Amino acid sequence: MSKSTQVNQDITKEQSDECKLLHSAWNDLTKVWTLPVIHALGLKEPARFNELKRRIQGISATSLAERLNELDQRKIIERKVYPETPPRVEYSLTKKGMELHALLGDLAEWVKKWDKQDIEGAEKVRDERLRPLARVNK
Repeated sequence: MSKSTQVNQDITKEQSDECKLLHSAWNDLTKVWTLPVIHALGLKEPARFNELKRRIQGISATSLAERLNELDQRKIIERKVYPETPPRVEYSLTKKGMELHALLGDLAEWVKKWDKQDIEGAEKVRDERLRPLARVNK
């Protein structure tokens, strides 16, 4: 019996379809830089490309452009082009994006509550995880 058949016997087709929908959305939203882009845009909008790049420390122009495009396709942000010379482009959250930003605010409060007190510990753990990778890449 295949794994997918076993799963389908344990949950209903509706549950399985809902899992596919949720997992797809969660995977898209948790790509590197996606949540910081939404957060940065929610701080003050509308925002232009370079404004967002300055707000998000460490993001490359390529990554920012990719994330903005993906968020525009998901209708989380709106890209408005002004017919000027040179063209001016501004980004803002849609209603869907504002709702997501509010949810991220709740997540931010959770992070502050549980992780703020142990930030040094988390940095040490991160550094220890990266050290072996640094040795391998040399």
